[in-house]
Amino acid sequence: MKGYYDKETNVLLIRINDSKPEYGEDIGQGVVVHFDKNGKPVEIEILDAKKYLASWIEQALEVA
Repeated sequence: MKGYYDKETNVLLIRINDSKPEYGEDIGQGVVVHFDKNGKPVEIEILDAKKYLASWIEQALEVA
C-alpha cells in the first residue's frame, strides 16, 4: 500500500495494489474508490484531503 498527496489539488491517493484501475465509484463525501477489471479495489482517492486528514489526526489524538 502506498499513499500520495498532491498539495496543488489537495487530493490524497491511496494505492492498495499495482493493478490497473478500470473504473471508479464515488461513494460520497469526496471519496472515490477505483476498481480493476475484476471489481477489486485498486485505489482510494480522497478529494479535499486536508479536511479529512485534520479530522483523522484529531480523532487519533483523542484516542491516544
